[in-house]
Amino acid sequence: MQTQPVIALLSPGDMGTQISKALIKSNFKVITAGEGRSEKTLRNIQNAGIKNIGSLQNTVEQADVIISLTSPEGSLKLAENIISCLKNTSNKPLYVDLNSNTPAMALSIEKLLLSMNIQFVNGAVMGASKDIPETGVLVVSGTHRNLFLNLFGKVFKIKDAGEKTEAASAYKLLFSMVNKGINALFFETMTAAAHFGILDELNESLQDFLPGTYQDLIKTTPTYPQHIFRRIDEMKGLTEMLKSENLPNIIASGTAETFERVYQSHIFENEKPKEVIETLQNFKKLV
Repeated sequence: MQTQPVIALLSPGDMGTQISKALIKSNFKVITAGEGRSEKTLRNIQNAGIKNIGSLQNTVEQADVIISLTSPEGSLKLAENIISCLKNTSNKPLYVDLNSNTPAMALSIEKLLLSMNIQFVNGAVMGASKDIPETGVLVVSGTHRNLFLNLFGKVFKIKDAGEKTEAASAYKLLFSMVNKGINALFFETMTAAAHFGILDELNESLQDFLPGTYQDLIKTTPTYPQHIFRRIDEMKGLTEMLKSENLPNIIASGTAETFERVYQSHIFENEKPKEVIETLQNFKKLV
């Protein structure tokens, strides 16, 4: 591998763009496949200073490291498409998946890549895109994780989750159960409070009694109108993981169910709140 490897970032959405900017600032060359991408994504590519190589095949052929940043539901498909490209080249890039997959999905992707003798690092991103690279953390695991740590340890805050490939996935999902479980608790509480016509009064009392909790919620609660569908998938993935290990999963499954009910109510539709109370006010629409 070259002293300063070429990084293929697939694909540059909000998180991918922030990670690309941090890499470029550290003098890494970042490329991507812009062919067939949306106008918004193409703008992200240009604004971030990412080089658009065009096709996925050309991108794979030129990459020393491929970073997959799509979505948990799209990660396997992207890996399959990259495998198809690898069959047409002698290049063997390091493959890093940062999609917060379930442990089972991470192991499936690793197995797929091992069939082509591709080194794999499983990972997840802790924090919002705006937190990268200052406070956000990349969690990585697997037998080849030290390759990632050595390359990018000075660019990002990185948590080493150990040799088990699936460990980073479990780490992210279990961390998510705490902060998402708290939001689910508040969402269910506000649903009942709106029903009884005491939402404002209860919020006021809870703020007085739990000021630290409301301060913590500022980091997450206002993001739910935009990201609740993905939160449902994450909690369903967590539930599956716990069930497969024969572990308790009542809170995980209940959190997924609560988020799904809120999503189907459409109270967050077209809303972009900036504060916790502003977000919770939307539950008045249920009455």
